[in-house]
Amino acid sequence: MSTQRLRVAAAAAAGAAATYALARFLRWYDSDDAWLALADRIRASLPPPSQSSFRVVAVVTLVGGGHVVGTNIEAHTLRNSVCAERTAFGALQLVAARSRAPTEVACVYIVCDASRPITPGLLCREFMYSSPFCEPATRVVTASPGLRLRIETSLAELLPRASPYARLNAREQKEWALSRTLEVPTGGPARRAYDAALGAAKGDGRDDLHPVRYGAAVVFGDGSVATARQFKALEYGCTLDPVGQLATAVADRDAAPVALALVDQLGVAHAPFAAGRAFLCEHGHGSVEVVFHDDRGGIGTCPASDLAPAPPEFEAADFVAK
Repeated sequence: MSTQRLRVAAAAAAGAAATYALARFLRWYDSDDAWLALADRIRASLPPPSQSSFRVVAVVTLVGGGHVVGTNIEAHTLRNSVCAERTAFGALQLVAARSRAPTEVACVYIVCDASRPITPGLLCREFMYSSPFCEPATRVVTASPGLRLRIETSLAELLPRASPYARLNAREQKEWALSRTLEVPTGGPARRAYDAALGAAKGDGRDDLHPVRYGAAVVFGDGSVATARQFKALEYGCTLDPVGQLATAVADRDAAPVALALVDQLGVAHAPFAAGRAFLCEHGHGSVEVVFHDDRGGIGTCPASDLAPAPPEFEAADFVAK
């Protein structure tokens, strides 16, 4: 073979090798490993937040390319703290507003300071599930520092029995309820809780802030009933959830709670929202039967423990102020 042909063959081989290497790099760059590694690097670079000293970073990737990043921000009043996933979705809202193409989340990657992967908290599960940029099947991948351990799941798996309203706007919520023939519990504590919660919902005012009213009721083993209604606030995040208002009654009574319902004024029963799920499951009331409507209007009950699939255990020492 002539020298010229050797040079051409060598150049072709080098070009093929470079193309192959670039293709491998691009496949890695858009892989779970690469995005988790990015989240881990950002986590390691951040100072610990002020209250928990527990760093969390979320990297949200988009179908068609691009990503946003969020980290947890804490305040001295714990309720005012904002999780990594929600700060990332705040940035995503701006990206979507500027984009000419539909915005769709491909995956949410999360790395935190715990020695084991931890799935998102209930508030972030509910927030992401209701986002117009996600689907129930949207992937969520979490990893431990150094990516030694990881968990892959979906929003649907993380938030069982999501509210039928979860992906609807205010107008569509009422339309959904009025277009269904809603079943109701046939009797027993579930029916008593449903009826009492429906009655309590009538006391929730301020329809000028939002048209849906909520009431909650819990039935105890001794036959007694406690109720509460939602109190809307001009700043939505300051709204008082009715299930949360029942916490003192549930925690302080000698009789065990046996059934709980969260019902709006249109008769739709919702499994407790994030804060209510957290209270029931994290404070020892996972056996309470909760009443809910499915997305067809059928009625059902399940133990509260089914509503919050437990995250893996982690060391308590990872989650303390230092």
